[in-house]
Amino acid sequence: MYKVLIADDEEIIRRGIAGLLKQDREMQVAAQAEDGETALELAGKFAPDLLFVDINMPFLNGIQFIEKLKGVLKDALVIIITGYDDFQYVQSALRLGVYDYILKPIMEDVFYQSLDRAKEQLKRSREQTKYLEWAKVLLEKNKAKLTENFLNDWLGGHFCEEEIDERVSFLELKFPEAFGVVIAGLDYKNNMEIGGDWNDDLLYYAAENIARELFQPFCPVALFRNPSGNLVMISSCQPQDAWQDTVKQLRRLLEQHLPVRATLVQAEGNGRREIPVEYEHALSRFYELMEVPQLIKDVQNYIDENYKNEEFSLQDAACAFHVSPQHLSRVFRHSMGITFVDYVTRARIRKAIELLSNEEMKIYEIAELTGYSSQHYFSSAFKKVLGVSPAEYRKNGQSKISVAM
Repeated sequence: MYKVLIADDEEIIRRGIAGLLKQDREMQVAAQAEDGETALELAGKFAPDLLFVDINMPFLNGIQFIEKLKGVLKDALVIIITGYDDFQYVQSALRLGVYDYILKPIMEDVFYQSLDRAKEQLKRSREQTKYLEWAKVLLEKNKAKLTENFLNDWLGGHFCEEEIDERVSFLELKFPEAFGVVIAGLDYKNNMEIGGDWNDDLLYYAAENIARELFQPFCPVALFRNPSGNLVMISSCQPQDAWQDTVKQLRRLLEQHLPVRATLVQAEGNGRREIPVEYEHALSRFYELMEVPQLIKDVQNYIDENYKNEEFSLQDAACAFHVSPQHLSRVFRHSMGITFVDYVTRARIRKAIELLSNEEMKIYEIAELTGYSSQHYFSSAFKKVLGVSPAEYRKNGQSKISVAM
């Protein structure tokens, strides 16, 4: 059913149109008006789908009425009623977006032809409205996933600027001028296997809830998982001190409430265009941190294979693993608690202890097999670690002395 408003200063015209509309069960005359002001008031009250409007009405003519109607009903269809002398007004009305016009005197066949076209348009509009409402519900239901997919594609460099603008508008995303990016990786504690009370999805769902609540004051733009499964958050970073404190608190709360060790990196910048750049910087640092444990294990194995070489150095190991000596030195000491050089020395001394149990081997031979060309230097290093010289160690049979790692 469609509601209709008839506005004409001639009662006979109003009654005639109403009579024609009675023949159509889909049309209901909701109101009639004899002037433009009354018609506008009734339009606001009854919200008609279709209006038949005389171009020449008192107080507020058809053109003025149509202009004001736009502020009341945007989607209603207007069919104007006019005489031949009013055709210049018809052109003005058409420019204002009226649907159709009918000339006086009104011919029944012309009227119904116009009405049928209007009905088809109204049906299409209703179908479109239903579709848009359905699409809106669907969008809201899937907005988080759509946002996650867009952000991952955008941060991965898969969109041009025009496409980014379109999707940002569609998803109604608003990026702060001063932003912060946080990347969080979660590892189960104590080599805990996935299963039991926890799984990856549940773990990250809990982590997202903690992060969302904690960063609520900073109006998060997005909280999502990147293709590697790490938690990513983009938000305002103002006030900066408070934001940085909150990042620290996030790590503390994640490790306090979840069975994980959390690795967090952060980056800050200004303007939407910088977000992918800062994200890449943060991601590089993140992977660097996440790869350190494996790097250290690989370096330890490399040391065990090469410590017999007297020339073996930090530079050799760094070159083998394509990192700078400074970086390797820093992360090795942080992870192992001793310097790279001390670790190599202790690896050599461990082997020396093993060889000293063979009474037939000379001290200088053991020195050469453990990376020392000088027996004196070997003895000095041995004593520095164990407190006794190699000869004293062998003589006193201190087989229980071990090198603490």
